[in-house]
Amino acid sequence: MAARQPIPESALLGGPLDQMRTAAVTKDGADAPFNYGFGWFIDSYHGHRFVQHSCGTPGFSSAIYRFVDDKLTIIILTNHADRIVDQLAIDLAGIGSPTLKRPAPNYDPNPTTTATLKQLVSGLLKGEYEPASFTPAMGIFLSTATGKAFWKWFADHGALGDLVFSDREQRENGQVLRYKVSLGGQWYWFSAKMTKDGKIAQIYWW
Repeated sequence: MAARQPIPESALLGGPLDQMRTAAVTKDGADAPFNYGFGWFIDSYHGHRFVQHSCGTPGFSSAIYRFVDDKLTIIILTNHADRIVDQLAIDLAGIGSPTLKRPAPNYDPNPTTTATLKQLVSGLLKGEYEPASFTPAMGIFLSTATGKAFWKWFADHGALGDLVFSDREQRENGQVLRYKVSLGGQWYWFSAKMTKDGKIAQIYWW
């Protein structure tokens, strides 16, 4: 049997590949709770586009990140069940490509916002949240069984500790604030996409 040849990227341009790299939006054009395309989560890190997905089975956790413009792929496979491993992708990408290296720790330009976010995260970990703090789409997601299960999973990682500002990135329709956060004594990366009127549109753990 002849070996199958890989499909070149050029064969997908203008069709499935564009769908994979284009995030869906709500009916009114606002951000959905997650940037999701045709089978991939989609985002960017300081202008560097990437698509990603993560998953797990009993005893294992995994993630794959493809930094589209940098032609760099990070694959993470671990022998740990139900763990947050996404934050390792950008850490590793920064080793492979210096332009993707995380910024050095910076001063917090708005401690009040940080304190508010910590309070909101604390509530979400307890299954509580104030809808007025979130965009309508995000508020709906948090009320679903999937949204509740996500935050129950995060809560299972341990008690919330410090939330330390790392950097911020301006976007066309708001900004992304990134932090290091402690759960159960372990440090993770946390980011919140804020609209111009200060509501949380998206939350990621990378």
